[in-house]
Amino acid sequence: MDSLNKEATIRQILVITDGYSNIGPDPVDAARRAQKRGIVVNVIGVVDKGETGGQGYDEAHSIADAGGGMCRIVQPVDLSATAQMMTHQTMQLTLQQVVNQELLSVMGKTAEDLPPAERTRIAQVVEKLEEEVALQLVVAIDMSASMKDKVDIVREAVRDLALSLQVRTGALSVAVIAFPGSGDAPTRLVQPFASQVDVRALESALQPRGGTPTGPAIDHAVALILEYYQAPVEDEDGPRRDFA
Repeated sequence: MDSLNKEATIRQILVITDGYSNIGPDPVDAARRAQKRGIVVNVIGVVDKGETGGQGYDEAHSIADAGGGMCRIVQPVDLSATAQMMTHQTMQLTLQQVVNQELLSVMGKTAEDLPPAERTRIAQVVEKLEEEVALQLVVAIDMSASMKDKVDIVREAVRDLALSLQVRTGALSVAVIAFPGSGDAPTRLVQPFASQVDVRALESALQPRGGTPTGPAIDHAVALILEYYQAPVEDEDGPRRDFA
């Protein structure tokens, strides 16, 4: 598995929202486009006790399914731990898929087909890779009017997530966008890619207003990732060797 090394990069989008998209293109289609470019889309739905929203729940799960990621519906108090868990778990799943592809090409079998001792060794390889590979993450935060009472806990969750990822040996690049943006703009770049989250930027930029343009937010996140790596937007050949 010489091609699996710490120079590889995993690319993810984490959408944090509390409602149903009502502005712009279908977010499920946007997530599907992201997945075709090898970018995993995870979704956390944030609800208070007593809140309902069947459409929002269904959409959140559909976005994650289309984006090859995970979806969790949580109360605000659980947001920070959930964001950390989902990011790490989807990294492991991505790496496991790549390892299985390597095994199929070399041995004609996946890790599940190997004897227990060999499966254990593969699991150790995946665990080591998760610590070493680079992670490029865009956090897309719903700042529609209904998020007003959740801004503080969202801000803390994003900061905690970045801190938890910094303990890895692999490089971290994290960007933050909010949706909707200012004026008629569907999104706003809160922070370009950096090795850590700018807490002061979060303090000033997270201002709830307007509707919920989730589709444009996912498209914006994909564009940021592709621009960062100078990859052609029209390229939809699927996952590259660098896990992207």
